Amino acid sequence: MKYVFLAAAILAVVLQPSMGIAQAGQQDFAALQARAESGDAKAQVDLGVAYASGDGVPADDAQAVKWFRAAAVKGDAAGEYALGEMYLFGRGVPLDTDTALNWIRQAAEHGDAHGQYNLAVSYAQGQGVPKDKQEAEKWMRKAADQGPAAGQFGLGSMYAHGSGVVKNEAEAVGWYRKAADQGDSAAMNNLAFLLATAADPKVRNPTEAVDVAQKAIEAEPDNSSYLDTQATAYFAAGMLSKAVDSEREALKLKPESTSYKKTLDKYQAALAAK
Repeated sequence: MKYVFLAAAILAVVLQPSMGIAQAGQQDFAALQARAESGDAKAQVDLGVAYASGDGVPADDAQAVKWFRAAAVKGDAAGEYALGEMYLFGRGVPLDTDTALNWIRQAAEHGDAHGQYNLAVSYAQGQGVPKDKQEAEKWMRKAADQGPAAGQFGLGSMYAHGSGVVKNEAEAVGWYRKAADQGDSAAMNNLAFLLATAADPKVRNPTEAVDVAQKAIEAEPDNSSYLDTQATAYFAAGMLSKAVDSEREALKLKPESTSYKKTLDKYQAALAAK
């Protein structure tokens, strides 16, 4: 299967250095800390991120939790999500998936796109909640509508597979394209595969599939699944020799794959019969 579906586990996306405190200097850090201590929720989240990532200060998960919690108890969505992440991975607090999901849910309900995406994944996979495709679709759409590539990719996957929605290849292509335009390589891969194999003739476009598959491989040259998709695109475009070459490269990276071996045999037979 060439499709890459939803993340196999909840995706951590917040606790990354974004403020550049190390570059800004101690004066700016002192000002940030002062704002956080005065009750500014955004500053509290930023300070938590600094401690969680070690950006300009020694990494300190306990301090990160302290500041995330200070923002979260005020109802700040970013603080709620960040605190949920800390519980999810047991950073600065005991690992507690139930508490993590509670905070992530609150973040989602307060409009945090990362929280909405992760809540959608939880419902899609039954992680901490019963599997519920409709709830998964609801929260994934909310995330996608806010613009993050992960949400757009997730909603595209739902339309491609008919999970929680009526299967719709045109809608899937539209959402994959939005995520791909943001540089999401998994979305590029899925978009290429769908353009190469779509049953809907209005969607099917093997020539574009070849171009998109190449972009995915440029992003991740050693991804065997992406090479497999490229081979599919070449085959759909009638470029049989290139299809054989790409499938052979995929098999080199994953020699235990019986699927790749069967596909390579198929492409070689087609090339020999040409």
